[in-house]
Parts: sequence; structure tokens; C-alpha cells
Amino acid sequence: MGLLMIAAIITLSVILDYFIFDHDDKHWSWLKKASKPVRRSVIGCYLLMSFVIYVGLSLPYIKPFL
Repeated sequence: MGLLMIAAIITLSVILDYFIFDHDDKHWSWLKKASKPVRRSVIGCYLLMSFVIYVGLSLPYIKPFL
């Protein structure tokens, strides 16, 4: 898959988890009391770590193409 498609899937899954699937506040309840800049930075770092993990795990498969 293209990098843009992967980025969209990861971003969409994090957004859906934060806003829709966490209706009983089990995953993100500790973040509800934080300010908006803190929430944005935590979500941004979470997305960045997700991308790094994805690239790290897929590196053996894409290395022959580099």
C-alpha cells in the first residue's frame, strides 16, 4: 500500500478510537482533563509512534525495493 493510504488508515483509526469507540472512557479518560495543547501533542506523538512502528515492522519487506 502507498504511504499516504497507510497514514490515512492509522490517523483514521486513532481519531475513531478517541472520539467514537471510547464511549465508556476506558482508554482516553486520563486525557479528558488535560488542556487542548496537551491533548493535541499526546495524540500527535501517538500517531508519530504508530507510523514509526509501522515503518520499523515493514522495513524487512521494503528494504529490497530501496
